[in-house]
Amino acid sequence: MSRELERYIALCVGAKPRSEMTIAETRAAMLGARRHQAAFEGPVAVADALANGVRVRLYGEESAGALLYFHGGRFISGDLDSHDWFCRELAGRSGCRVCAVDYRLAPEHQFPAAYEDGLAAADWLRGRADRLAIGGDSAGGALAAAMAGTGFAWQMLFYPMLDATSDQALAAGPWPNAADMRRGWRAYAPHDETNPLVSPLFVVDSGKFPPTYLVTAEVDPLREENLAFAARLRAAGVSVEHHDYPGMVHGFALMTGVFAQAREAVQTAAGALRLALAEAG
Repeated sequence: MSRELERYIALCVGAKPRSEMTIAETRAAMLGARRHQAAFEGPVAVADALANGVRVRLYGEESAGALLYFHGGRFISGDLDSHDWFCRELAGRSGCRVCAVDYRLAPEHQFPAAYEDGLAAADWLRGRADRLAIGGDSAGGALAAAMAGTGFAWQMLFYPMLDATSDQALAAGPWPNAADMRRGWRAYAPHDETNPLVSPLFVVDSGKFPPTYLVTAEVDPLREENLAFAARLRAAGVSVEHHDYPGMVHGFALMTGVFAQAREAVQTAAGALRLALAEAG
């Protein structure tokens, strides 16, 4: 175990297990986790807008290339503020516009509400950029992958939720575990587990996906399904750039104030986004 991971565990001593939190507590904890993020100091223009009725936040100046981004939070938490510094840094380091989507959350709004919000935002963004990439982390990665075959040049996924039927065991710790993932799936899509628009691992034609940038973490209940997804894409002839971070936990990329590997992951992803959208042109 790395010293950074040991320090993170120490920071979380006494915290209530995520899978035992109420929805309100989960949402508060997601916002509270911003204390683990390092502020991005570079100048980035930020503006809120409505994209066909869906609230979005735009980072960076208007440009020919843009990334449509979906925040994580297991479909039940997270918002534009929880991922604000993360999106600022992606935009600032890549030089590409980032459009973060404030999609409707479960359990108040079950599938297909979040997916439909994503489609609406995508249609809006297509009228404002020539080259589009799509991305997301955790639950946001599921939404991004579900939409990726609808005309995007590239997808960027951070430890995405891809299989609502999976139940990977993972040692207990102060990070999302299998029980927490199951709770998110049950809230979002209790009757659509194998629908490919819910669980992208069930997509029959994996060749429809665009070139994919995949980030995985060693201490993550989603790691095995992420690896299976990458293998299927490669078998279908899809280009996959995979970055696996040893000793890291689910959600680590937002903890740039705690983990050096988080800072590396965001910087590397921003460079890949810049290159991908340049090549797409």
